[in-house]
Amino acid sequence: MNNSPIQKIGNIVTVKLFDRMIDRQTRALSRMLQQTIAEAGGKVRLLLSIDTQLPARSPENLFENLHFVRMNADHIERMCIVGSKAWESTYIGLFGLFSGIDMAYFDRSQMVEAIRWLQSIDKFNK
Repeated sequence: MNNSPIQKIGNIVTVKLFDRMIDRQTRALSRMLQQTIAEAGGKVRLLLSIDTQLPARSPENLFENLHFVRMNADHIERMCIVGSKAWESTYIGLFGLFSGIDMAYFDRSQMVEAIRWLQSIDKFNK
């Protein structure tokens, strides 16, 4: 299995975040995402997997970890976050900061539904 934090299947890009990301790591993620966007022809759908129970020490830290998403928002047509149900309200609160991106949140147990949502054409209605 590939240990890269970014993987691509068709126009769906998965990014795995983890505790204590540092600037160097977020810059590397941004470069990798930009390359993947270019290879995909300019638009991707993003599955953001939060691989921890405590994704950040605070919502502000989580927002900083998502800087690579902000930098590439014009090229992301749809994004879902897959993480712990306990953090759902924190993630949903961040959605407003990424205007223009169709977004949804899924618990880790809903990975199949998250992928189906990313692949779908219609807007997701919860």
